[in-house]
Amino acid sequence: MHFSGHSGENLLEFERDVDDFHESAIVSASAFAGAIAAVDEKPLLVVLNSCHSAGQTEGLVETVPFAIGMTKSIGDLDAITYAARFYAAIAEGQSVQGAHLLGRAAVEMNGLPDHEVPTLTCAPDVDPSATLLLMPPPASEIV
Repeated sequence: MHFSGHSGENLLEFERDVDDFHESAIVSASAFAGAIAAVDEKPLLVVLNSCHSAGQTEGLVETVPFAIGMTKSIGDLDAITYAARFYAAIAEGQSVQGAHLLGRAAVEMNGLPDHEVPTLTCAPDVDPSATLLLMPPPASEIV
């Protein structure tokens, strides 16, 4: 699950997009975590690609194995660069840890300042360096 928007240490701001002013709905971190916990098919990963969201990841990994949040404000281009490389690495068959590190490296390699802002939090019983979310097809099947 991916959230991109505005947040704080204890809230997420969802854009309603129902009128010209695009009013937002403020949701507490505990309500969001409760909604994630309530579903039968829980996601394996929650990415909060929004400022000051890292504090929410500890509560999320009580329900999901992996959560990514931002330790402070992050520039839009930094957040987009991180997410694009992170998901590309997941699609390439990298581990969750490898994809996270590649996302951070992409931000730094592009000369952007916020490469240390994305943080990965894991449930105590999982190993992010050994967990693949997607298995790419064998090279012999790629046409």
